[in-house]
Amino acid sequence: MKKIMIAGPVGSGKTTFAKQLSTKMKLPYYELDNLIWDRQPAGDRPYPVEESSRQLQEILAQDTWIIEGTTTKNWIKPAIVSADIIFVLLPPYRIRLYRIIHRFIKQKMNQEAAHYKPTIHLLKMMFIWNHHFEKKNLFELQKLAESSHKKLTLLTSNNAYASYKNEQHID
Repeated sequence: MKKIMIAGPVGSGKTTFAKQLSTKMKLPYYELDNLIWDRQPAGDRPYPVEESSRQLQEILAQDTWIIEGTTTKNWIKPAIVSADIIFVLLPPYRIRLYRIIHRFIKQKMNQEAAHYKPTIHLLKMMFIWNHHFEKKNLFELQKLAESSHKKLTLLTSNNAYASYKNEQHID
């Protein structure tokens, strides 16, 4: 595997899993949020879809990559088609809620860096996005991956990397 996509709801462990795989497999990883949002000191602004698509094409042109994120918009379809495997992380709902709250507190206390400004409004939105993943986004992802559905691998463990290591019998 040289091209890996990691999807899942907020708090599912996508970034952690991407970093672990990146280190173990020596592959670069990219966060979809950074292709969607133009990070500005005054606050994030969405890139036009054309810019997000252009940045994605630059990544896809590389021989190896790990892409992680939650988007189910059509502009991400080329990554789904190009991926050798698509991991869908879906740990228990209560675990994801805990992670969202825990991350928010750490960010507010400046114990964890964030690409965005952690606000109560954003926290509320994370709860909403998390809640809707199984009801909406998962089906949208499956629809986008319809011709690539055999690439989808669901990981439901609290620790996606440990689960993957055990399945693949790697250290």
